[in-house]
This record gives sequence, structure tokens and C-alpha cells, in this order.
Amino acid sequence: MPETLRPPLPDWPNMRHLRLLEIAVREGSLTRAAQEVNISQPAASQAIAKLTRIFRAPLLERVGNSAVATEEGMIVTQRARRALMHLQDPSLCPRGRARQVSADLLERYASITQLRVMAQFALTGSFAATAQSVGQTEASVRRATKEVERIIGQPVLEGGQRNRVLSAAGTIVATRASLALREIDLAHAELRERRGVFDSRLVIGALPLARTQIVPRAIVRLLKKYPAATLEVLDGSYEFLLQRLRLGACDVIVGALREDATEQDLSESRLFTDSLRVVARAGHPLAGQKVTGEQLAEFPWILPRRDAPARRAFELLAQRHGLASGQLGHVETGSLVVLRGVLLASDALALMSPNQISYEIEQGLIVPLNIALQAAEREIGLTELQGNMPGRLHSDFLEIVAQEACNLSNPSLHSETQCTENLSARSFSNFTNAIQNL
Repeated sequence: MPETLRPPLPDWPNMRHLRLLEIAVREGSLTRAAQEVNISQPAASQAIAKLTRIFRAPLLERVGNSAVATEEGMIVTQRARRALMHLQDPSLCPRGRARQVSADLLERYASITQLRVMAQFALTGSFAATAQSVGQTEASVRRATKEVERIIGQPVLEGGQRNRVLSAAGTIVATRASLALREIDLAHAELRERRGVFDSRLVIGALPLARTQIVPRAIVRLLKKYPAATLEVLDGSYEFLLQRLRLGACDVIVGALREDATEQDLSESRLFTDSLRVVARAGHPLAGQKVTGEQLAEFPWILPRRDAPARRAFELLAQRHGLASGQLGHVETGSLVVLRGVLLASDALALMSPNQISYEIEQGLIVPLNIALQAAEREIGLTELQGNMPGRLHSDFLEIVAQEACNLSNPSLHSETQCTENLSARSFSNFTNAIQNL
């Protein structure tokens, strides 16, 4: 499947029209909203009518002399507020005009096409691929980036003609545009769910441990409940998944938490503590005996990626037992397929969770070695954007993942119930905070 932010929609709303709706609901008056966005009353009525067609639901109704949001209108308004907030950033004001800082430049002047171009370019890194994704010509895409540069007074691209990449300002624009467009997607999804149509899309970032049991089992259960839903699983490094999360191209990351992460835009939820073990193929010279630290230094190792929490656990093990890096031609990989193949075909050792290779252990192909380890634990959980307001499909997936994680770490009913309750409480708290900040 081509890498896009979202499935195609029949039409995209004008951001100024969304602002008009938000003001009308807040003020209870379409007339005052029209005055605030500086358009005529007939133009305001036409804008609301167009939004009604786009979202396929009545959004405003007249109650006495006031304009009041319908239930569908309130859904769209809440998402519109969040989308408009995402587009605000004072750092995007034109250089040299500090006294004219305006945080809403993108909202006021950027078209929906320009926002889509910036969002897609962040994913594709190519004018041609972006043009194909948004249904425009390559010349139109180049022109859109130039127009965004004119709006913010800063370059959004840098590098040579053949290797153009987003600048610092361009990255901010692309991120904010992506998150705003994601809110519009979620408004559509919530309205379809209200009509009993659960065909939303959920993109799950799965780190190595989560790929083997937790995420697959959760997907099976979720699809039984919502057979029309579309679930996409992204794998790759934590940095890759985090970039997609911040762009709204990934809804949640499941796997080992980065406890030292200082990013204020992230929210981490612990599911359980996972213990690492030294493992080897069945029939390995060290299998079936009590192993000393000195013996571990006699064999090559398959190491996790340098950014992984399991890699830090290995470094502690290496310091304690003299496993000098590179002394025996170590292999670095985040691929379970590669790791499994090397383990089975050699005397190499690996430090990993038995949960990742439960099938191989059950089949007697790989065995944990008998050696006591210290500080060989890591926290497994969920990483989301701070203040995220998930839809129904997303929320149900989080609950199911919590249950599967509890089943993996402790199959007792009490543990499963407690874990789900803890996660639900956290999700509800995030949802409440998001609503209060609108």
C-alpha cells in the first residue's frame, strides 16, 4: 500500500470555514461569526452549507435567535478546534517581523491543498510521490511549497535541486498540517461511527516484542468486533515510528518504553515489566549447564539496535562480564527473522525477551541459558501524543492491547482487569484534559 497519511476523502473543508463554525457554536450566532472572520452573512451561510455537504450531516440548527450545534455539529466543532490549534505556532512568523507575530498564519492563509502537500512531503520526501498522493501535478506541488514559504516568510525546503528536504520551519509546518488533517479524518470517522459504520483506519507502530504476540492477538480481536475496519502495522526503529506518530501517520506505538525520553509532546503508559534472558540455539555448548560470565565472552553476540532499551541492558552485562564490543564480530539487528536465523545456524548468543521467541522455545529450537542477570528488565507499554483524543476504534484497541499484555505477563483474571482499569483511567484522563484545553 502506498505510504499516505489517510485514505482519500470525498472533499476537504476550508480551514476558514471550520473557524467560522467554531466561532458560531461558541458565540451562538452565525452573524457574529461572519463578522469575526470578515465575510458576509450570505457567504457564511454558504460556507456552513458546504461543510454540511462535506461531513454529510446537519451541523447547525436555529433555536430561537441562536445558532446551536447539532450532535453531529458538536463532533465536527470539537475536532475543528483541535485542528485549528495544531496550525498555530508563533515560531512560523516571518523573519524580521517579530512585532507582527501571528500564530495563526497557516490557518488564515494556507489552503487545504498546501497543507496536504506539506504533510505528504514529510512522508514521501519527493515532489513526484507527493503529487501522486494529493492528486496534483508536480508543478502544482512545487508551487504550493513556494506559497507556504511566502506565507511564513521562511524557507520550507533546503538542499540541492535533486535532494530537497524539509527545513526546520518546513518540518514544523508539515507536522502541524499533518495533525490538523488527522483531526478532520477523525471527525469523519466519528460521524460514520455515529451512523453505525465502523470502517475507520488505525495505524499501529509495533516494536519487536509487540510484533510477536501482543499486537497480532489484539488485531484479531479488534477485527472480530469491527470487521470493516482497516488496520495497518508499521515496524521499524523507534525513531522511524516516533516520526510517524508526530506526523499523525501512526496512532500509537506498542513496545518498550523510553523512560529517559524528555519529549513533552509524548504520553507513555506502562503495561508490564518484561525480563530479558540470554538465549542460544538448542544444543549450544552452554545449554543445560550453569553459565558463568566468563563463558559468555567466548561466543559472538547478536545485539539489539543501539537505541533500544535492550541494548542498554546488554551494555551493563558487557561491563560486568567483560564482553568487549566487537571482540568477536557482533551482529546488530532489530529483525527477529535475522536474529532467529543467525541463532539457529551458529553458536551466537542474544539478550532478549523469551516472549519474543515463545514459539521457538516451545518447539525446542532456542533455549534460555542458566545465568542470573541484573538490571535486565524493561518497561513495555504504549506511546501516544500528549493530549490525544482517540476515536472509538483507537480506544477499543488500547483496551484490548492492555488485556493481551496482561495475559502475556500474568494470565490471572485479576491482573488483566487491573491493567485494563489502569489504562482506561489514563485514557479517560487524557481525553478529559484534551477537552478542557479546547
